Amino acid sequence: MTIELGVDIRGLSGKEVLSHRDEIGAIWPDASRSRIDEILPRHVARAGFRLFGAFVDDRLAGFVYGYLGAEGQWWHDRVAAALGAEETDRWLAPGHFEFTELHVHPELRRRGIGGRLHDRVLSGLDAPTAVLSTQTDNEPALALYRGRGWRVIVPFLDFGSGRPFLIMGKDLG
Repeated sequence: MTIELGVDIRGLSGKEVLSHRDEIGAIWPDASRSRIDEILPRHVARAGFRLFGAFVDDRLAGFVYGYLGAEGQWWHDRVAAALGAEETDRWLAPGHFEFTELHVHPELRRRGIGGRLHDRVLSGLDAPTAVLSTQTDNEPALALYRGRGWRVIVPFLDFGSGRPFLIMGKDLG
């Protein structure tokens, strides 16, 4: 039996995001302290940054965020090299949205929270495309994204960790 939860999805300002660092770190499975303390503040400062949190009883249960990608950013440049010039023009055109992270507390997965977060972060965006990376064997994430119209645009990319990722794209226009 699934218990219905009162889930409040709301946007957080950059300052609010940083005040929830410990909760974000507890939900983000592979986040090191350096990722939370160094990379997250850098992402918060990027153009078009938006983060939505899912709150249950005023506790952070999940989050999603992204921003407008640009040439010269680490992830963007690695994906562009894998895509090649023509596909880079298609998927990473100026103003594209980089769907960066989506995580739900393990005890609250499979209740629709991830889907609601996904839809909310993309809602109302003025971007031609969105792109993301996920591990090639992350079946729950792949099912969520495919079910919402994403498609694989780079089937394999190693960002240097030895873990295989794939890149997905979604038309937003």
